[in-house]
Amino acid sequence: MACSKYILTNTGSSIVNFSYQRCDDAMWEYQVELNPNQTKNIWLLNTTYSSAFSNSIVLVDLGVFPPVALSPTPTINITPTNTPTISVTPSITASQTQTQTQTASQTQTQTQTPTPSITASQTQTQTPTNTPTNTATQTPTNTPSNTATNTQTPTNTPTPTQVRFAFTIYSGTTSNEACGQYNPTSTIYGDKAIFDENTIFYNVLSGPTTVDMTGYYNNSQTTIQLNSAGVTLGLFDLCVTLTPTPTQTKTPTNTPSNTATNTQTPTNTPSNTPTNTQTPSNTATNTQTPTNTATPTPTFGYYTYSLGTGSTANLACADFSSAPNTIYGTVSGGIGPNVGEYLYFNTSLTTPVQNGYYSNGTAYYVVTGGLGQITSSDPNGC
Repeated sequence: MACSKYILTNTGSSIVNFSYQRCDDAMWEYQVELNPNQTKNIWLLNTTYSSAFSNSIVLVDLGVFPPVALSPTPTINITPTNTPTISVTPSITASQTQTQTQTASQTQTQTQTPTPSITASQTQTQTPTNTPTNTATQTPTNTPSNTATNTQTPTNTPTPTQVRFAFTIYSGTTSNEACGQYNPTSTIYGDKAIFDENTIFYNVLSGPTTVDMTGYYNNSQTTIQLNSAGVTLGLFDLCVTLTPTPTQTKTPTNTPSNTATNTQTPTNTPSNTPTNTQTPSNTATNTQTPTNTATPTPTFGYYTYSLGTGSTANLACADFSSAPNTIYGTVSGGIGPNVGEYLYFNTSLTTPVQNGYYSNGTAYYVVTGGLGQITSSDPNGC
């Protein structure tokens, strides 16, 4: 079967493809890609060329190959010589399209074989020359710009550093020891301004904890247990119920000294008991003070809270979502609710809330003692 030589050029803006049967070994080449502005020479068996992109491919038919004047025998030898030329063509086409055009014009001469070899050598010389030039120019230009960006990052990093709040505390290995204030005071730090709203404490103003924080810590008679990393364990508790403990330990000390009158021991015991009950009554007296203090204040005399209520923590958390109640707190207790603060049903702060659990949807608070005082809380109990 006769062979022909075609010159194919992609004049479109997208990749096209074509198929043909090679002249030298009658092997089929399917879906050969042709990039935009790329030119390829093919030697094919007549009538075997096909393409679905005839509008984008310009085909130049150079006629019968090899030429009639030449013997077909050397054609087989020339064909493998030209094969590497085709592999070089994709790298040449983008920048040396005219070179391929000249190659096509010289097809009728035997000098065609050295022509593409010379073209390839020139192309390879220019290609490495351009490549390092562009690379060297762009690389140093982009590098300092990126360096400047990284330099600004550490500058901005210290800006949003979180401020920690300092708390003066008494520490101890037990709650009794911390509430009894047996050890000297020290300072710990939290992320929240209110002591019983923190879930982790630190021994340093910034950075991670550097010591073992295991133990109990008392701030303004509110105590909390921490693990070694400073994370809170259990509830924040009011120290009021623990305060009489040292006093009662002294009572039996005095009892044997009055051995002759054993009946005085129970007499002294109830005298201490009303002392404890009087403590909240005195406290209640103090809670009236903010009411009087708030009288000349033109702003407010109480805090208003929306809290769920219930006999358990879960019920209080659920009640907040469905039907919260309006509860009022004393100004002296600070914005909260907080452990040690008293809660009331009315704005005149005369009707204390009942014992039970109260929740703002995130934390829950435990009221005991019958006077509306919060004695425990969990900032993340819900």
